Amino acid sequence: MRSLLFIRFIFLLTLPNFFLVSNTLVHAQKQSFEEVFVTTNFPNQFLPNWYGNEVRSTNSRIFQAKGLGLSQTNALGVQPISSFDGEIIIRLNPAKFLSPSIQFWAKSIKNGSGDRAASVYTSWSDKLDSEYSSLEIVGSEVEFKNEDQQFRLFQLLIPESLEGSDELYLKFEIKYGLGSGTCARWILDDFEFGDFEEDSVLPRIVDVRGFEENEIQIQFSEKVDPVFSIIQLNYKLNGVEPESVVLNLDSIATLSFSEPLNHGGILSLAVSQIPDLAGNFLKDTLVSFDFFDPTFIPLKTLVINEIMPAPKADLDLPNVEYVELLNLADYPIRTNGLTWSNSRSKVLLSDMWIDPQEYLLLVPRSQTDQMEGFGKIIPLDSWPTLLNGGDQLRLQDQNGIDIDFLTYSSASWNNSEFVNSGYSLEVTNPFLACDQSGFLKVSVDPLRGTPGRENSVFNLSPDETRPFVTELSFLDSTTVFIQFSEPIQFNFEKRNIVFEPSLEIDTLFRGTSSSLIIRLEKFAEESIEHRVLIKEIFDCYGNELEFKEHKLILPSLSKKGDVIINELLFNPKTGRPKFVELFNHSTNYIDVGKMSLANFDDNGNPDQEREIKKEGYILPPISFLAITTDTLKLKQDFPKSDSRNFLQMQSLPSYPISGGSVVLLNQDKGVLEGVSYDEEMHHPLLRDPKGVSLERISTESPADLKINWHSSSGLEDYGTPGRKNSQVFNGEFDTEIIHINPEVFDPEGSNGNTFTTVSYKLNQSGWIGTFEIYDIDGRLVEVLDRNSVLGSSGIYTWSGTDDLGGKVRPGYYILLVELFDLQGKVKILKKTLVIASRF
Repeated sequence: MRSLLFIRFIFLLTLPNFFLVSNTLVHAQKQSFEEVFVTTNFPNQFLPNWYGNEVRSTNSRIFQAKGLGLSQTNALGVQPISSFDGEIIIRLNPAKFLSPSIQFWAKSIKNGSGDRAASVYTSWSDKLDSEYSSLEIVGSEVEFKNEDQQFRLFQLLIPESLEGSDELYLKFEIKYGLGSGTCARWILDDFEFGDFEEDSVLPRIVDVRGFEENEIQIQFSEKVDPVFSIIQLNYKLNGVEPESVVLNLDSIATLSFSEPLNHGGILSLAVSQIPDLAGNFLKDTLVSFDFFDPTFIPLKTLVINEIMPAPKADLDLPNVEYVELLNLADYPIRTNGLTWSNSRSKVLLSDMWIDPQEYLLLVPRSQTDQMEGFGKIIPLDSWPTLLNGGDQLRLQDQNGIDIDFLTYSSASWNNSEFVNSGYSLEVTNPFLACDQSGFLKVSVDPLRGTPGRENSVFNLSPDETRPFVTELSFLDSTTVFIQFSEPIQFNFEKRNIVFEPSLEIDTLFRGTSSSLIIRLEKFAEESIEHRVLIKEIFDCYGNELEFKEHKLILPSLSKKGDVIINELLFNPKTGRPKFVELFNHSTNYIDVGKMSLANFDDNGNPDQEREIKKEGYILPPISFLAITTDTLKLKQDFPKSDSRNFLQMQSLPSYPISGGSVVLLNQDKGVLEGVSYDEEMHHPLLRDPKGVSLERISTESPADLKINWHSSSGLEDYGTPGRKNSQVFNGEFDTEIIHINPEVFDPEGSNGNTFTTVSYKLNQSGWIGTFEIYDIDGRLVEVLDRNSVLGSSGIYTWSGTDDLGGKVRPGYYILLVELFDLQGKVKILKKTLVIASRF
């Protein structure tokens, strides 16, 4: 194959007056056929100095062959048919040259299913309408077969008889040639008439670079032969021939291989048997080079370095929106296939090479001329207009994978006077391998921006502070959210996060610059405590995450009675905070953060709702949480309490000193529990209720039962926020009908409880009961209840006072209980209890 092509090449060189050769053009009269053809016929010109016998706007007769020329440019096409032979005349001006000749490129392309060649002849004259010389064929009758050929370069010498003429005319006649059926189309491109010098310089390889993951490009020092340059046998890359070779722009060969090449590896390329257009052959050449795939653009390789969302007229910088990109790779990259977008639209970037550390400006095409001189530019037809108040910007590869992203808002300018005043936002350190949204600063350059050059706020100062986890929680049963203390690098993998007991990770997502979202393969179980180990995660400066074991729990949905109101301080000391204490009465972990505290309005509806904690707060089983507006002061007021069980809110609903209501709402704003309170609920012997909390006596009894609340003990600082109440009715009801706890108590609190609890448990409801207390002399002291319809269980409390509210003497007392049902069944029970005195 090689020798055949070589012989044919030599053969064409020997043809009289007409041969394949290439010389260096010194002066010339050129026609590249890029100008639009005028659809007119001889004697009018369809191009300057060019005439045709039938020029058309369609692909028939004589026409402009769009995209069919050298390097996919335009060319001249002729379609001979049985009733039409094309005639083209070119007026030449030889007086301008010393020894002129003609060079042009020609080929045929397939037309229909026939095998008829297009026969091309030339003739000469010194006048447009005079007799022309005898016809001379170009090549042979079948030089331009009905097939898709490669362009070949031809040269034509002026006949001796016409040398010295002031004006010459060359006629091409493209005839319906030999064969059968349809005839080939003839294509002519880059016609040149002028002085040529013989080229004796050998071509050489100027550069070799990657073009795609499986392609390389070779830049030759000059135009090379279009046939020999695409023969795969002439190239060996590490001993492997390319699958295909394409010649671009006459001097750039693109070699494609079946397998991806080793990005960053050293490759060896052998090239031979490549001639230039004059037939000078390249010396056998061996080139070693580093291969980089310019379309391989990982995250943060090509970065958004500066943005101008709100330009302004009459300033030093043009009134043009722009986005500046910076290539941080150590190899050139291409923008072919990349997309640029904001929150509303997306646009495809044209192919552009960017060298390492080189800047590239994206600007609207209509305003490109205003930005000339600021650097390399890619003009965009459909410019995604940047929103002044804030936007999301994104650069993605051809697979839709992020290369870089940036979010800005009016707060990014840090001063409202800069927002719409023609100041750009610049990245301080483009080498940080994370989201730069939080590192944007207003340009301090005198021009108010630095397009195409180093940012005015550029700063490589290190940060040695280690990041840490500020929040770790379930968003739902298959989604985990992690918030870090600062922006982090997003190059981590599943192995960086380990759950014990195991939770299998499906995918990892970036939330914001400093948060991570984890999607699990399966539903997590509720109220299971997981240990979470997070490792090998780094902030933007490369500082590794502070090592710490974390806990993660998927909370259970709260049912009525799981979380209750357990303690209330509505009348604090002057200048001190109020608090409401919750108690998780269940064995599950429950998120109380989505719950709300409220009060009741005049119509009994929840009012003044305050969500406890927007980010959520998980309350463990059988645990307490005191909610206040100032945890520091609350700890000072109640030093025995554990401040780890305190939670601070910005404000509580209104809980008046004179009396009101406390309401607990679930995440759907449904009422879980409500308590109406007033000062009468305190111990009757309490001299000053200020700073004394009300404690719930029994978690088993309703919150709206007033006798279920009692003043906190003075021995416990008159409040127990975040821990077990001082006044508690312990345990379940026992098997006896009547139970007193404790049987001995001191109303003044010198020895334990300041009240006693009388509880009952019946085998059925519907009993009528009377509960009375007598002294040892049989005098009635206090009536707890009389002739009331009882439920199956209930409680009463006695604070050691008589029916007038006065304190009774220490000593023994008798509880007399009379029970009877509707069938006349009667029970009379007696229990002894003791009022103790101070020691």
